[in-house]
Amino acid sequence: MLKHLSIGIAIGLLVMSGIWGLTLLMTTNPEVPSDIAGEKTMMPGNNQGVMDLICELELDLDGQLALGIKENEPSRITMAQIDFEQKSGWYQGRIAISESRSGTLTLMGTRLKIYRPAMFQRFGVMITGEEFVVDRKTGSFAQSLTLKDGRNVKLIKGTCAKVNKPPF
Repeated sequence: MLKHLSIGIAIGLLVMSGIWGLTLLMTTNPEVPSDIAGEKTMMPGNNQGVMDLICELELDLDGQLALGIKENEPSRITMAQIDFEQKSGWYQGRIAISESRSGTLTLMGTRLKIYRPAMFQRFGVMITGEEFVVDRKTGSFAQSLTLKDGRNVKLIKGTCAKVNKPPF
C-alpha cells in the first residue's frame, strides 16, 4: 500500500512539473524574470536611447595573417556607442568606425550590427566596407573589413560590457 502511494505521489509531481514547464515555455508575460526564462544577457536594454559600452579588444590572429600584418598589437580598452534613435554607432581605435563618421545600425535578434561603406587602401588592399557586431547576450565584439576582392576579413575581436552611469 505504501509503495503504491509513493508511486502515485511521484507521478503526480512529474505531471505537475511538466505542466508548470509547459506554461513557462508558452508564456509571453514580460514579468517573468529573464534568468528564469533563460534570457540572461550581458547588456540588457530596450533598444531605446543611447547605449555606452566599454570593450577590451585585440587583433584576431586569422585576420592578422590574412592581411599580412606583422606588428603585434597589444589588447586595448576602448569605448563604443550604439544610438538606437539615430540608428547608428561607432567605436574608438586606429582601424575603427569613428564617432565623426558613424555607421548604420541593424538589429539582428540579440546582435547589434554597425556597418559603414568605405573606400581606402590599407595593408596593401582596398577596403570597401567595415563593420562591427556586438552580441548583447554574450558581450562578444567582432570587427571585420570587406575587401575589394569580395573577401570579408575578421580583424578585431573582444568583449564589451554596458557602462552603467551612476546618478550624480
